[in-house]
Amino acid sequence: MKAAQFYGGKDIRIETVPDPIPETGQVLVKVESAGICGSDLHGYHRQPDKPLPPRIGGHELAGKIIDIGKDVFNHRSGERVAIEPISPCNDCPECYNGYYNICSNLRHAGGGFAEYTVTRATNAYKIPNSVSYEGGALAEVYAVAVHAVNRAMVSPGDRVAIIGSGPVGLTIAQVANIAGATSIAVLGKPDNPLQIAEKAVGAVPINVDKTDAVEAVMDWSNERGADVVFEAVGGKANTLELATQVAAKRGRVCMLGGHGAPLTFSERFARSKELTILWSFCYGRRGGKTEFQIAIDLLAAGKLDPNPLVTHRFSLDEITYAFAVASGRDEHGSVKVLVMP
Repeated sequence: MKAAQFYGGKDIRIETVPDPIPETGQVLVKVESAGICGSDLHGYHRQPDKPLPPRIGGHELAGKIIDIGKDVFNHRSGERVAIEPISPCNDCPECYNGYYNICSNLRHAGGGFAEYTVTRATNAYKIPNSVSYEGGALAEVYAVAVHAVNRAMVSPGDRVAIIGSGPVGLTIAQVANIAGATSIAVLGKPDNPLQIAEKAVGAVPINVDKTDAVEAVMDWSNERGADVVFEAVGGKANTLELATQVAAKRGRVCMLGGHGAPLTFSERFARSKELTILWSFCYGRRGGKTEFQIAIDLLAAGKLDPNPLVTHRFSLDEITYAFAVASGRDEHGSVKVLVMP
């Protein structure tokens, strides 16, 4: 089969590799759609001194089961599935309590940037015909948003500010909207994703390159600030400082982005406002369902619309250019870029 082999940084090669064979407890999936994630782009921008051992990337994916291994009883060939890429040990206190996203032995799988991939049967979630393969590929991103909104306890009447207008920020906007947020503001750049947020959920767009972000949030919130602030940027920007500045008194700040530099903030904002600052990582279980399944259920019910978020689609052979487009948001206006093997 054809697969995109990642050798580090921008060294991505389309190569022929052996077809995967499902082992016991696994299913073989024909990949129909795979998304380029922000974490993929972090690796794309880090060029190693020498080529790394090749690996097949792509952890946001959906496809069709075409073969099953031994001892698989809950799936059959022909099923349409979205793949949950994280695998916990299921044998630690965190897993027992439903917090498998912080399992000490958590494993992350890829394999989406190829014609076929194998996965544990328990990681393959059935998707109905009402959910497209593109929507299935975004189920992982929506699960991240579901977890964050649950962590921050967004409730009807909340004013929600989201720092970051990438796929995670925009999915949080959609999930917060159905959770009952009265008003949503999205802080980011460039204009294209902000316009998507405005059209999708009526969010107030705030371009941080064109206006003072703090003043804009205060104008939007009648000088009170946001009841809940989500940080979905990461990188090297000190977004925690901004989050504490725009939060309302007794507000909640939820940090999602992975940062490559230490974060600092003015203690007086957090203390005098009695802010709650918390972190959100991946997704786990809520009640009797995984948050990955909750995301699929919301997509199936038509509560979430992934279509506005998908701005570009490329074939597997075009993956090098696909990564260039995904990393060039200002130039290409990209939000979610999909690879369609």
